[in-house]
Amino acid sequence: CTKELFEVCANLKVPIFPEYRYRFEYPGKIGQVNLFKRFSLPHPCSIPLNRVEEVFEKREFFLKKLPFFLKENMKHEGYGVYFVRDLKDIENIKNKISDEVLVQEFIKCEGNVLRVVIIGDELISYWKRPLKKGQLITTISSNAKIDHNWNPYLQEKGKNLVKELISKTGINLAAVDIVFKKEEPLFLEINYYFGRKGIGGSERYYKLLLSAVKKWLLQKGLFTKSLKLIC
Repeated sequence: CTKELFEVCANLKVPIFPEYRYRFEYPGKIGQVNLFKRFSLPHPCSIPLNRVEEVFEKREFFLKKLPFFLKENMKHEGYGVYFVRDLKDIENIKNKISDEVLVQEFIKCEGNVLRVVIIGDELISYWKRPLKKGQLITTISSNAKIDHNWNPYLQEKGKNLVKELISKTGINLAAVDIVFKKEEPLFLEINYYFGRKGIGGSERYYKLLLSAVKKWLLQKGLFTKSLKLIC
């Protein structure tokens, strides 16, 4: 769904699934930080910059923030994320970055990131865990293992935080990444396009999506009998 199509439907005052209002109102990583601030949702300390060069222009300030993550604003699913131990690390990558960036607090979580997938009223959680010790950036597409069973206590805490996000925003189709600081969950980002491997693959995803859409239509008092899955 494009922003233009969503706005056309929204202006018609018709029910819309999925709820993408805040996806378009708060785009990118910087937008999402502003979303978390608006709704008083916990997240790592984050500093938006228009240009990566601002790190060097405010050198003394950012030296005190080391180590930290540098994230390209419009990249998702682990792309455009750099771990910065020294400002010299940025020298090696600054020519690759033309977008706005986010300087984000480094949370010592040993690379373990909880993903909570929202599909309608269904919440599915699993960990993205590093394949090797010392790995700080974990992505399912390249260098993470999926673990549904590890630390169920923290999984439940993460789900409860996502329920708060849902209650405040109405988001009903997304994958939310969470890290833990001393067992307290913090939002990293919301992925509106996300991989399906962790929830059992595309076929299961579409079945869950169909079920969610049917339930949503019933809640709106709309007809669902002719709705079918074609894939």
